[in-house]
Amino acid sequence: MNGELLYIGWNHRVATLDLREKLAYSPDEAREALEGLFRAHILTEGCIVSTCNRSELYGLTEREDGIPEIADFLSRFHGIERDVLLGAATSARGDESVRHLFRVASGLDSLVLGEAQILGQIREALRRAVEHGTARSITNRLFQAAVECGKRVRTETSLGTRPASVPGIALSLTGRLFDTLSGRRVLLIGAGETVELTARLLIDDGVTDIVFCNRTQEKAEALASSFSGRTIPWDQRTAAFADVDVVLSATGAQEPIVEAASLKKVLSKRRRGPLLVLDLAVPRDIEPAVDDIADVYRYDLDTLSELVKKNTLERQAEVPRASAIVEESVDKFMDWVSTLSQLDVLKALRAKLEDTRQKELQRYGPKLARLGDDERELVNRLTESLVAKILHEPTIGLKTGGVAERLERAHVIKTLFRLEEDSH
Repeated sequence: MNGELLYIGWNHRVATLDLREKLAYSPDEAREALEGLFRAHILTEGCIVSTCNRSELYGLTEREDGIPEIADFLSRFHGIERDVLLGAATSARGDESVRHLFRVASGLDSLVLGEAQILGQIREALRRAVEHGTARSITNRLFQAAVECGKRVRTETSLGTRPASVPGIALSLTGRLFDTLSGRRVLLIGAGETVELTARLLIDDGVTDIVFCNRTQEKAEALASSFSGRTIPWDQRTAAFADVDVVLSATGAQEPIVEAASLKKVLSKRRRGPLLVLDLAVPRDIEPAVDDIADVYRYDLDTLSELVKKNTLERQAEVPRASAIVEESVDKFMDWVSTLSQLDVLKALRAKLEDTRQKELQRYGPKLARLGDDERELVNRLTESLVAKILHEPTIGLKTGGVAERLERAHVIKTLFRLEEDSH
């Protein structure tokens, strides 16, 4: 394997919601960012995971200072000061970057411990990266292994028995305003996985009046058909707040889709009582100034932190088993990586020694010409045998020991024999 795996990212643990909003990628933006990194020769392949709670870039680099160079690029790409980015970033190289992705896929690094949505989001990120040609052999295998790891955690631990989700926790807030959701009218804005999951949860809670609204009417109608709901046109989304009890919004819009001033006018004639607004989008769909409107209770991802902490405490008992599965998966993947490195190093070393052998034979060509055919063949076999014996010990060393040992030995051989210089 030529290069080293790395990741750099911003998530709910270290980056504010405001910063995560600015770093959110649409599918086209993710492709543009990766292609820009390729053109700058910073990455040779990669994949971006962009969700409500994280924007993370994984890739392969041949640069020693790959992470700072990525930060410089993304600073220009997003128009954010470099120091601001680095001050809120998490990053790693090698097996630590693999471990991080596998923990993310397993729900161990999610806002809600054990959250199930992230696995589908990782699968979708890989699909798009493969489609755009940015996820090549290494990152493709990495993300496939991450999905396999996430599936194991959900199958082999009770983290997957009753999957937690941000929508599920958000909907628990309805208990603060209403005795029951049954008989309430709910407006769902968007048509992605979050909205679909919310609709399922609402049906389970006995809600029979669900209104779907999406910029693409066909997608809203498809959801309405699946959940026996109805739709409203996109341009009526703000007006609809006057006639519902709960609103949950989770679109991919880059700007707020509901403005406080317009909503205040709409709600001035409202007669339904309190309105619960759940904004699960990044960037946020609903202007925070909505908080100033009487009888409107707005929650976004940051304000759900208290409920998330409680949920996390209840699920902590499964973390050790899930973490063990992650470690097993990391070892398996890194074993595959070490095999690639081992083969690359042995191939390069064999080529270098053979090149040296041929040059020496040419250098002594005039003297060897005095020998007979049998003698020259004997010299050729003798030098071949010497090369094979020199390769024997490095070959054994690269095939034995732990993953970390084999990778370190491969690095040492590359350095001592200057194999990287010969490849350029």
